[in-house]
Amino acid sequence: MNKDFTVKFWGVRGSYPTPGASTVKYGGNTACVEVNAGGRIIILDAGTGIIPLGRELAKRQDLELLILLSHLHHDHTQGFPFFVPAYIPRARLHIYGPGGTAETVEHVLEHNQSSDTFPISLRDMASNKDIQSLRETQVILWDEDGVRVHESSPSPSPEAVVIRIHKSYAHPGGVYHYRIEYQGKSVVYATDTEGYAGTDRKLVNFSRNADVLIHDAQYSDDHYYGCLAGFSSTQGYGHSTAAMAGQVAASAETGELILFHHDPSYADDWVAAQERAAKNIFPDSRAAFEGMEVSLNPSPVLGRGAEVREGLQYAAYG
Repeated sequence: MNKDFTVKFWGVRGSYPTPGASTVKYGGNTACVEVNAGGRIIILDAGTGIIPLGRELAKRQDLELLILLSHLHHDHTQGFPFFVPAYIPRARLHIYGPGGTAETVEHVLEHNQSSDTFPISLRDMASNKDIQSLRETQVILWDEDGVRVHESSPSPSPEAVVIRIHKSYAHPGGVYHYRIEYQGKSVVYATDTEGYAGTDRKLVNFSRNADVLIHDAQYSDDHYYGCLAGFSSTQGYGHSTAAMAGQVAASAETGELILFHHDPSYADDWVAAQERAAKNIFPDSRAAFEGMEVSLNPSPVLGRGAEVREGLQYAAYG
């Protein structure tokens, strides 16, 4: 197995897709992030960004995929009915997310594709599907024996991918944040979360020393506080400002901060302003854009401390 550990962004918007001339730079698809850990593909959320990702993945012979849903709101599941691998018989999909019961994730996906809302049901999709609702205390392990859910922290092999869960109540209905660890590197995915007064200390601890923190940054400060002409206050909506994201990254001493879940009403120049606001608090900040790829592979010429800060590489792909 190769040692590659990369993150690629396929959808970076929140709420609803926003195609058009004003969103060309950062993209208009809703949340979807692909993590490749040694050839194992982990998909974070199934917004409309999962649709072009699915077309690319369908070319692969190995179609065992892990899809982790942060929560079950529509903008994080709306792309799944159009996910090509779900229709391929040789594909094996592990679809995990939060829920009040063991069947919650499956029930929501079935409802999204009921006969009243979509022409093809979840059951009619030909792939082999393992659908589970997880608890915060569980740990996902993907190693040579496949994908398994453990009730407590396992003792992983050196080649294993380990995924831990943090449940946040800083979004209506709650949301799961995920920490993906592989070969001594880590990525934290913390979308749809709202900063607390004095910073979300539980999220800071969960993100401690992560190489990459992907954090919700939907609103500007003026928008959040209701001081932006034409926009009402969004306090309590369950989304953060760029400043809130920067404060978590600084407190957790992460390697990089990637701003995510951009407001659909924000044109490219507004998102760029969000990036500048975050950099004022945490200099190693970037706004996510469709096609951005982050490599966590260690650099052979840098010491470990420098690898975290300088060894990440960014490239845009068409």
